[in-house]
Order: sequence, then C-alpha cells, then structure tokens
Amino acid sequence: MWAVTGWAVATWLKITVFLALGVGAAWLWCSPGWFAAVVIAAALVELWAIRQLANEWAYEARSSWWWSP
Repeated sequence: MWAVTGWAVATWLKITVFLALGVGAAWLWCSPGWFAAVVIAAALVELWAIRQLANEWAYEARSSWWWSP
C-alpha cells in the first residue's frame, strides 16, 4: 500500500509543479485576462487530478489492505 501511496503523492507533486510552471509562465507573458483564465484552468486541472488520484488510491486500497476479503 505504501508503494501506491508514494506513487500517488509523487504523481500529484509532478502535476502540481507542471501547473505551477505554467501559471508562472502565464504570469510573465500573458495579459491579465489570459492569466486569470490560466489560473482558473490550472485550479480545475489540479482538482480533477486530485480526484482521480484519490479514486486510484482507494481502488488499490480496497484490493490490497490486509482486512479486505
């Protein structure tokens, strides 16, 4: 289970860093209107990624924990 948890955390960190770099690039090169759109899109992608990773982790937890039938 720790392997799956480590994988989920590492994947989340990669996605977060990628999105942060994208927002940083938008801050440097985009107009304020586009920057706001990029920030909103990044937040939505982050929430979607967290949800998907949590679903994947829960699926693995159901099948690999010691008390599961």
